[in-house]
Amino acid sequence: MSDLSLIFSKFSFLGNPTKLIKIFLQLENLIKKQKSNYPKPDVSDVLYVKVEDDIYRLHKKKFIKEVILPNGANVIILSKLALANSLKIVGKPGDGDLNQILKALRKEKDLKKCQEIINEISDSFLTNLSIKELIKIIRKQMG
Repeated sequence: MSDLSLIFSKFSFLGNPTKLIKIFLQLENLIKKQKSNYPKPDVSDVLYVKVEDDIYRLHKKKFIKEVILPNGANVIILSKLALANSLKIVGKPGDGDLNQILKALRKEKDLKKCQEIINEISDSFLTNLSIKELIKIIRKQMG
C-alpha cells in the first residue's frame, strides 16, 4: 500500500478526499520550501520537534520532553507563538504542549483545522526531512 493510500485509509472517516489531498499538498509544499540544514542521522526513525528552547521526541504516539537535541537528528523546528496559536485553533490553552495538539487532531473531524494549523506554523516551520521521510517516521511512531 502506498503512503498516500495508507493516509486515505487512516483518514477515511473524514469524508472528502479532495480536502485531504489539498492538506497533503499544502504540507508537502511547506516542507519543500522550509528546509533546515540541521545534520540528519545516517539511519533513524526518531523525530524531534524543537520549539525554541524546548525539545520533544515522538515516541509511541506521544511527545516526550528531552533535554538535548542530538548532533544529528530528524527535526522539525517551530516557534512558541506558532505552537500557542495552533493550540488555540484546536480549542486548547496556548500554554499547552504538542501532545494536546495530537490528541485534539485525533478526535477532529473537520479538516479545516488542519489547514489552519499548517497556515499558522508556516512562518516558523523548518525541517531537514522530505515529506516521504516524515510520513515514514510518523507511520512507525503512530502505528
